[in-house]
Amino acid sequence: MMMTARTRWITIGAVAVLTAGGLYWMTRPEPPAYETAEVVRGDVEEVLVEDARTRARWHVDLTAPVVGEWIPVKLAPGDTVRAGQLLGTLTVPPQDPQTASQARAQAGVAQASLAAAQAAEQEASVAAREAKRARDRMERLSSSGAVSQEQIDFARAADEARTKELDAARAQVLGARFTLQSARAFLPGGAGAPVQLRAPADGLVLRVDEEHERVVPAGAPLLQVGSLEQPEVVARVLSADAPRVKEGATMIVMVGGDTLRGRVTRIEPTAQTVRSALGVEEQRVPVVGDIPAGRVRLGHDFQIEARIVVTRVAGGSVVPVGALVRDGSAWSVFVVGQGDAVEKRAVTVLARGVDQAAVDGVSTGERVMVYPPEGIELKRK
Repeated sequence: MMMTARTRWITIGAVAVLTAGGLYWMTRPEPPAYETAEVVRGDVEEVLVEDARTRARWHVDLTAPVVGEWIPVKLAPGDTVRAGQLLGTLTVPPQDPQTASQARAQAGVAQASLAAAQAAEQEASVAAREAKRARDRMERLSSSGAVSQEQIDFARAADEARTKELDAARAQVLGARFTLQSARAFLPGGAGAPVQLRAPADGLVLRVDEEHERVVPAGAPLLQVGSLEQPEVVARVLSADAPRVKEGATMIVMVGGDTLRGRVTRIEPTAQTVRSALGVEEQRVPVVGDIPAGRVRLGHDFQIEARIVVTRVAGGSVVPVGALVRDGSAWSVFVVGQGDAVEKRAVTVLARGVDQAAVDGVSTGERVMVYPPEGIELKRK
């Protein structure tokens, strides 16, 4: 059966339409292969996340000044002790010239430690008085509105921190004086043996090094006592980051289900060389924080994670961190306008958090590319 002219033209038209549709499908413009996010206004905190350890605000390591037989009182870590409570006795054999010389050296070291502790107590006392005066001045000015609430809170926190540092310094003096008294007991002509070692102040037994009776060498650790009332947190930050940390900065500690927010009370002046988990030597600076008590009780030398706020921007233009593109030593973002017009725009990063960053250079409501693809073509309106 032969195809009529009408049927043939219908067939040719259908083939042409299908061909044109296929060509359009293959050559149609691809939809944008990127994600966008709206610039919003919000608060961003830039933090340093570091491993940290808790530390008793004051603690004393009791050691044997000279060789002797240690007879401990039965104590276990966590036991409460009172000032003057007997912790053990050390029976010293008759002294020969070498032992006597060693005892005199131990007494000299103890005397120097006491002098250093007293100097630290005096310095802490001066700092506490200055912090108290600054707090009183801020509270007087608050009635006239001359200072902000943030300044008042900072002054109060500094006053409380300096007061606690003074308490810790006084406890260290007490422990140093106790160590000196123990060392003097072993001097020729001193109190003689046996010598009773007693608790320097009220506190807890943190660690027991010698549980059984035995002869111990000079300098052997016997036990550690201290106070766990509001322990400190010590985070070691890289020396390159340490200048960004300021006293009074917020320190956040996650403990169980608690989020404890405290403040940095001290930045120690000397860096320490430590070896990282990868075996790389790093210079790190101890940063000490004061954390309020929570539902979880913190002990001595607990390993925790601390977050130190180094920058906080309130009410800034916030973009996802994935929108930031390194442009030499600066930063840029790709702003998407109407009709998918794309503009590369330089921005200043004011604070960079874990997921978001506060930047200067874009406006609220604009849209930016998130993780823009390489070789993106800029399209102007």
